[in-house]
Amino acid sequence: NSIEALKLIAKSFLAKKKIDDARFYFNKALTLQPDDYEVIKDLGNTYQAVGDTKTAKNYYQKAIAINSSYAPALTNLGTIELKIGNKQEALSLLIQATKYDPQSALAWGNLANGYVQLGKTKEAEVSIRKAIKLNPNLFNSHFLLANILIGQKKLQEAEQNLRKTIELNPNFFQAHINLGAVLK
Repeated sequence: NSIEALKLIAKSFLAKKKIDDARFYFNKALTLQPDDYEVIKDLGNTYQAVGDTKTAKNYYQKAIAINSSYAPALTNLGTIELKIGNKQEALSLLIQATKYDPQSALAWGNLANGYVQLGKTKEAEVSIRKAIKLNPNLFNSHFLLANILIGQKKLQEAEQNLRKTIELNPNFFQAHINLGAVLK
């Protein structure tokens, strides 16, 4: 009957992609504490993991209804909104997420992606640089910054970020392709 133990077990199953087991323990935790917005968000993550964005979105919205400043649910919901093309809604959610948790590299990175999709490259660059400052080990952040810099014709700095991307993830072939293009 320890909610913390149930959460840890559920998160372990989720990390191992054992979705049904994760849901079982998250739901068991919710019987003990029905308004636990973290568990509700994590249940959303189980649906997101299998591509059921509609159900995931519902869980993220429930978590936000309980705690409107819960940045992880705002970030996840914003990411879904980006994927389904609701860019302005996504941007609003991601801005809120960075406001409530300015230390979230994930929120800043997703916000940068939203800005890129809206053609706001200056805002995207500022956001992705914040993400990199918070977590310099996210290869996709360096890759996004490199692509922004390529668009600005800042090829030497783009090259550095592509090399960092490859250092962090040597199998990320898109970075190799882009690096070749930059060097050419």
